Amino acid sequence: MIECLAQEIYKFNREKIPLYGLLVLLLTMIYNGLTAGKFTRELIIYGFDSIEWIPIIIISISSAFFMMEYKNNTIIMMLYKNSSKLKIYLSKFIVIYIYTVALTTIAIIMTLLLTFLLAPSSYNWFTAYNDHSLFCDLLLNMLAVLIYCIFSIGLSFMIVMLFKSNAVAICVGLVLAFFGASVSSAVMESFPSIVEITKWNPLSMIFISQQLTRDSLKTTSNLSNPQLIFATIIYGLIFAIIGYYLFKHNKA
Repeated sequence: MIECLAQEIYKFNREKIPLYGLLVLLLTMIYNGLTAGKFTRELIIYGFDSIEWIPIIIISISSAFFMMEYKNNTIIMMLYKNSSKLKIYLSKFIVIYIYTVALTTIAIIMTLLLTFLLAPSSYNWFTAYNDHSLFCDLLLNMLAVLIYCIFSIGLSFMIVMLFKSNAVAICVGLVLAFFGASVSSAVMESFPSIVEITKWNPLSMIFISQQLTRDSLKTTSNLSNPQLIFATIIYGLIFAIIGYYLFKHNKA
């Protein structure tokens, strides 16, 4: 497993896609900081909208990383050298998640830097506001990103195995990011009598990106924070398991 993981890290580092993902994150954060009409507390605790862009980037990167093996026909050599498809699959998942942690860490640092440059004296990072400091809320939202990206990676791997297309995975990621919450809310409002069932739909998992610091969203998602965290992780694992099943039975 260690050897397989080392090989995946080596291949990932040799690709340009991790750099592209980082550049997209930095540019979107800078753009949002410079074009914000009003420098608000929400802008800071949401990491200059990085909480929305990191999952999109991760879906794009993870799907492209998997599809690379099929486009370059290296998947056959991988299977020849390592007969365990589970080790290959897990190694890819772990590498992408390590990259997620790196992006999230960079987003936190970039948020601190942009706030210092654009509004150095407007906010106190450690003054409590509604029982949470600014810095605490930023960390909570970034923790939510790390949890949601388990969902994103699992979903991306499953879609790639289903359609053999990273374009489809990227489209799904964009739809989830920009329409997931509204569609989920519409479904629950359309069937109020079964909201105890519909609230668990996978589109509701997008609420985790903000709900940990916005209690008002609980009335929209109809899920408590522990329920949302649990459901997000479980959905991610289910998608990952389905993706592995498809990968295992795929004829390379």
